[in-house]
Amino acid sequence: MTTQKSILDDSITILRLDIKNLVNMIIDQYKKVIKALENVDSDLALEVIKNGGDINTMAEDIDLETIIVIARYQPVASDLRRVMTINKLAYELERIADYAKNIAEYIITGSKLNFEKTGELIITFDKMFEIILKMLEKNLQAFLDEDKLMAREALLMDNEIDDLYKENFNLLLNKFKNTNDEYGQHMVSRALILNKQIERSGDHLTNISEQILYLIKGKRFNVE
Repeated sequence: MTTQKSILDDSITILRLDIKNLVNMIIDQYKKVIKALENVDSDLALEVIKNGGDINTMAEDIDLETIIVIARYQPVASDLRRVMTINKLAYELERIADYAKNIAEYIITGSKLNFEKTGELIITFDKMFEIILKMLEKNLQAFLDEDKLMAREALLMDNEIDDLYKENFNLLLNKFKNTNDEYGQHMVSRALILNKQIERSGDHLTNISEQILYLIKGKRFNVE
């Protein structure tokens, strides 16, 4: 093994660890925002927003480092696929983290408006959050182990999120129609937006699963 190849391997190992740390930070973000939602805890929501900046910085650092690795070591074949996969995963993970921050902002808005049903409005999101966390964990393990079966399991879980999104949309739409006060309608409208954003989190996680499968198989993966 040449010295350059050895350094490239070490660089990829570090980038893989960076992705692991980034995923764990996002998992922690979602757990905090779920807790903040349950207790309508503005202080914890503010912490989530602050941590969001750290996550964005880390994702941007990973993006930059992958570009440096490609320019400096000119990886080919499987090494290039690994570096490019890491680059794309960082982008998708940053988007997922942004949605947690938006939920935190919703909590703070509800608190400022003294809206008593802030948490109640999106209590039905619990199952979606649970699936998001499972998809994050499965995708991380699939990436680290390059396990195509686990990546496929994570990918297929998005169907459950889509079904829950539709259920939540109908429930919230009915609440909007039956809400007369201005603050209530405003919060229901924001809840409808969050419902869509959580559904988009599932889409980004599906993209991650597909990228992992592409890394493993070296070709695009399509679900029948």
